[in-house]
Amino acid sequence: MHYAFTHVARPSRAWFIGILTLLIWAAIAAPSALARTTALDTEHRGIRLVAVTLPPAGSQDVDVMALKPAMANIKKAIDVIYARSPFSAKRIEQLRNNGRVTLVYDAEFPKAKMASSIIAAFFPDFFQAKKNGRKEFLVVIGRYGVKWPTDKLAAVIVHELVGHGLQHLRGRTGKDRKLDKECEALIYEEKAYQDFDVRRDTRDMQQFRLETRDNWCADFRRHLTQSDLNADKAWNYGKPDVPKLLTHFDAYIDHLRKSGVAGKAVAAAKAKRQGNFSAMLRRAESGGSSRDMYAIASRYLKGLGVKRDTANGIAWMRKAAEFGHAQAQYIMGTVYSAGHGVQKDPAEAYKWLTLSANRGFPKAKKARRKLKPNLTPAQLTEANKRLKTWRPAKRG
Repeated sequence: MHYAFTHVARPSRAWFIGILTLLIWAAIAAPSALARTTALDTEHRGIRLVAVTLPPAGSQDVDVMALKPAMANIKKAIDVIYARSPFSAKRIEQLRNNGRVTLVYDAEFPKAKMASSIIAAFFPDFFQAKKNGRKEFLVVIGRYGVKWPTDKLAAVIVHELVGHGLQHLRGRTGKDRKLDKECEALIYEEKAYQDFDVRRDTRDMQQFRLETRDNWCADFRRHLTQSDLNADKAWNYGKPDVPKLLTHFDAYIDHLRKSGVAGKAVAAAKAKRQGNFSAMLRRAESGGSSRDMYAIASRYLKGLGVKRDTANGIAWMRKAAEFGHAQAQYIMGTVYSAGHGVQKDPAEAYKWLTLSANRGFPKAKKARRKLKPNLTPAQLTEANKRLKTWRPAKRG
């Protein structure tokens, strides 16, 4: 549940795709992360903990927590899970045995335009699955969530990592309805609150249970009744026996699969996304807006609604940049600077970052300042030459 997505010689293809995906996700989901760097990268209880450098002071809607205190809070939350919820800890270990578990602190997540109640999110396709079948289980914790009380932050980590992580491990991410995925993750979160002895009579917890039972799990409860089960009894009258409830939930998911309900819903949603994407693609190909071009590039790069296609994504990002899209220009600058997906070209990187900065994109200004001292006089001269001759593309 989304509470409110170095250069080495001859890298493997899997490594390359992973790093490029990281760059693109950072540029699209949290634009400044690409201009910044990984500031902290450590491990705690076998879980990788990563923090990116903080954004400029005053650039966010709330004061952001410094890196070390933030990482300390995340470690405390992990310790609470392992000390007080063996049920949840066992399942995190199951994920660790089948892949890599990573928690990322990004003070620029979520974007300012998103609701402030989004505190963390699971990114199932952050990296490509490894050839040996091992997967990535990654949760991003934002500027709001890292400040939450330890037990509540721990419960949310359980929701995202255990709930959605197990779905990813079992190959269910793209097969189940969002409603059902959230219901299951909320049941895991409920177990965490029980194990942490969080008071159940507070307004927040009452709202949590109401949202779980009457909103996200409404179809599940309806199925219990239709199966001649007492739904209230199955939920243990407000304090569910979670292992037993999850057994009922597995039967419910099996029923949805056999009846075709889940498949039809997922297929319908996929068809709608594909239809919307096709319409956007037609508009862009017939001279649409740079915003459409940027959206298409983002879809290809992140594999949203279409098969991930890095080369096509960069090609569309370049088109958007040529038409003057500031963020696309910024991304092209960072791509050329790093040499991921394209031939490394510092002069071309400086050109795109300058064009983006001239359009007022603040992160481009910072990235350009960092890049400039690393340019040779010849590269800087070439970059300025390209800037003088560059003209935005014209429609039609």
